[in-house]
Amino acid sequence: MSIHLSASEIAQAQSRFRALYGADAVAALRAPARINILGEHVDYVSYLPTASLPFGSREHAMCLWWRATDDGCVSGASLDERFAPFRCALAEEGFAGQNWESFVFGRPLPAPHWRNYVNGAVQFARWKYGAQLTRGLQFLLTSTIPPNSGASSSSALVVLAGAAIRQANGISYELAELAADSAQAEWYLGTRGGALDHTGICLARAGHAVHISHTDKQATLVPLPGESFRWLTFFSHPADKGRAVMLAYNERAAVARLLIPAVLAPGAALEAAVEALPESLSLADIAQTHPAVFQECQRVFPALISERQTAPLKLRDRARHHVSETKRVAVAVQTLNQVISTTDALRTLGRLLNDAHASLRDLYDVSTPEVETLRDVICADEHVFGARLMGGGFGGNVLALTSAGNVSRLTERVQQEFYAPRGRNGVDEGSVMISTPGEGLSDVVL
Repeated sequence: MSIHLSASEIAQAQSRFRALYGADAVAALRAPARINILGEHVDYVSYLPTASLPFGSREHAMCLWWRATDDGCVSGASLDERFAPFRCALAEEGFAGQNWESFVFGRPLPAPHWRNYVNGAVQFARWKYGAQLTRGLQFLLTSTIPPNSGASSSSALVVLAGAAIRQANGISYELAELAADSAQAEWYLGTRGGALDHTGICLARAGHAVHISHTDKQATLVPLPGESFRWLTFFSHPADKGRAVMLAYNERAAVARLLIPAVLAPGAALEAAVEALPESLSLADIAQTHPAVFQECQRVFPALISERQTAPLKLRDRARHHVSETKRVAVAVQTLNQVISTTDALRTLGRLLNDAHASLRDLYDVSTPEVETLRDVICADEHVFGARLMGGGFGGNVLALTSAGNVSRLTERVQQEFYAPRGRNGVDEGSVMISTPGEGLSDVVL
């Protein structure tokens, strides 16, 4: 897939690339902001079939302008001056015959830096392709996706770096394969998430959402209603990806991958089995009752073992969210595939968004007071069909579904009632994104 950018966008990027590296970029890739309609925090669940429903933003994206090098290094820079340029060796780390999981979870976490997202993609490609990977990269990043917002700027960067390092070395790939690889590459940072973001970014198509079945790793396109509606995201505050929040993410992943399957009653109907789950268990409890599960948790989530071994980890509420969110995705897909009026479809989607937010807030505990305040302002608008926290949580974006004619009024309401009292201008700072469903990962026509 190829996409055209404006002449001014290309000229600005090429000029900056020349200033950094002495010549024009020879290629460019574009990855859209991932807008997830439904199916949040279910892509790492192992005990029931789950699904998500994202699309790629036509209007907001990240572009990577690059050329291959033979200096054995990856050099990166961004137009955003908050992110300092870096240079690192292509063969920065050794794998010593380890599988990828053992490598990424058996070493100290890298110090926080945006280069880690690039390095994760590059090191995974080295691990997978070995001697085929000889050429490095020089690249410049441009983006209209706010960082730490829940629109998956980090996963867009991992996908872009993974695609560029493969292209630089003449390695062909399928988009679905790149998505799966990119999800594992992001574990380099210490998280243990799934492939929702990367699959949505890679496989998005104009006018459609991507129905991702996480269980069987399949994706199909689902039509979204016509041009009379808009998806808006309003940025609340950065979702800090420091150690405390990373532990919170990994706690939920450990519960979903390992703890719930270990204690779920066999043979019972799923919902009855979920209701029979203990409200919470500690990892110390699991060590006593399920030592093999504890050992696996120790291997994959070592920081949890060292820092939260005796803390109670919620099980029943987490499982309630998994089950109900999966049902919401199924209802949305059925609604969108039916021939019904656009208004009826949007009303159904709006109700599902509201229910999803309640679940993320009350069962998954990933909302914040600021997010709740922002969402209350949005939902006070009678022309908003529904709204919910989008992304991993602990800050980030609130996604709202409204009519195309209401965009300006809603934006002004949020500016006056949420951003202005905090001394912010939401539009000027890039915290308001208006999105329609567009193409996924694409080559840029230069």
